[in-house]
Amino acid sequence: MFGRIFNGLVIIFWMIAMTWLLAEKVIPPMLGGDPPDYQSVLAPATEEKLPDAWKLRWKERTVGFAASRVEERPSGELDRMTFVEFEDLPLESILSEMLGPVAAVVKPLLQSSRELDLDMIVATRMTFDHDRKLSRFDTTIDLSDYQDFLRLEGNVQEDGKLEIVAKLSSGNSGTGQSLKHSVQLPPEALIEGAFSPRPELKGLYIGQKWTIPVVRSFALNSPVQILQAEVAQHDIIMWGSDEVETKLVVYRTEAGSGVQATREPISREWVRDDGEVLRQQVRFSGLELTFEREDERSIDPRVEKLDALQQRLWSN
Repeated sequence: MFGRIFNGLVIIFWMIAMTWLLAEKVIPPMLGGDPPDYQSVLAPATEEKLPDAWKLRWKERTVGFAASRVEERPSGELDRMTFVEFEDLPLESILSEMLGPVAAVVKPLLQSSRELDLDMIVATRMTFDHDRKLSRFDTTIDLSDYQDFLRLEGNVQEDGKLEIVAKLSSGNSGTGQSLKHSVQLPPEALIEGAFSPRPELKGLYIGQKWTIPVVRSFALNSPVQILQAEVAQHDIIMWGSDEVETKLVVYRTEAGSGVQATREPISREWVRDDGEVLRQQVRFSGLELTFEREDERSIDPRVEKLDALQQRLWSN
């Protein structure tokens, strides 16, 4: 399908896929302030409960779908399985927003691909031990007709280091590229992937504040960035055909600097009174995406794809 542009796509989607790690959130519950209950998302789903499902929007355009659920293993470990399916991504526009000035360097690789739209699936399984701490994860990215285009595997060692191996396919041209890296995690850390929308956030009140260290796993300098989270206000949003009152949670960089309040939030969450996150906006290298929770009354049949991915990727 890709022909002459495959080598260019290898470089570009390596960069895009790495945003899973660049935006990885590491949240020690006792870091500072009054944090909410992040571990409530790890409660195993009952048999009758459908997976959490989300529409993915970019610039008022629906560009994808996401679904997730938590299952308990016979051993007592928990698996949180998520997939995000991107559909008809406008490649040149996405690159311009994600890469900024760097896009001018990368775009010549894609001169024959203008107006090209691509499809991509990001499937992630995160396994938590009996103490609900991350023990390992694996992420697989399918790019259009190429399954396993990129695979990421991570294992947390006894000393708290997260050892990461990334393997990039070269299609039919032989062995692909491989990258190994490690990052030291803070003690008692709870980890979430940036491509895994958070389904709930319980115990919020207006004015609540806490701090979050963001670990950028492949950053050469300053791998840890401190964010400040705040439950800023009540906000009424349209969710489906209903007006719903929510609490707006904003995340900003440079917490405590004295100028952070003037900075644009890097993430926002709109949380209903029962703790369910109805909407989440996130930024990836200048690209703003919005996850909108689907109403269970009109659930998308694509949630069944989670079963197919589980059988193909996570049968063990």
